[in-house]
Amino acid sequence: MKKEIKLLGRVILSVMVVSAVILLNGCKKELTDPNPTKDKPVEVKPPIEIKPGLFRVDFDGLRSDGGFSYKIGYVLEGGDSNEEPEVSKLRLFENGVELHPPHTDHQAIRDYGKGRYSHWGTTLYFSTTDNTDPVANGREYAYTLDGSGYPTK
Repeated sequence: MKKEIKLLGRVILSVMVVSAVILLNGCKKELTDPNPTKDKPVEVKPPIEIKPGLFRVDFDGLRSDGGFSYKIGYVLEGGDSNEEPEVSKLRLFENGVELHPPHTDHQAIRDYGKGRYSHWGTTLYFSTTDNTDPVANGREYAYTLDGSGYPTK
């Protein structure tokens, strides 16, 4: 009888420990940002037109996507999708020089950078030519949406 009580006590203790672990894990503070829309562009802003057909990349809301990749924090319609992987006509420029290649896999942008970019869905993912932070490097980033080059006028 003594052995059964001891065994029952161990089982109950084990159940209590497991329950406490489950309960505490459920109550653990999230390590990620509690804002669930953080990674989704939510703001529709009118683009800032620098020259006719050329728009400035707005750094407001810009955030890292990991590695060398950055993504805008606003909606930019007309991007690629699984059904149409090269539909975007967006062309991206750093100080007037076109970045390339477009339509790049996002992991390649993160891993290699060097001017790769992708206009996917409503988000622009891009890297700078020298893999620096675009906000801090002092360069201007601009884009066209109609497939045209950098306007000179």
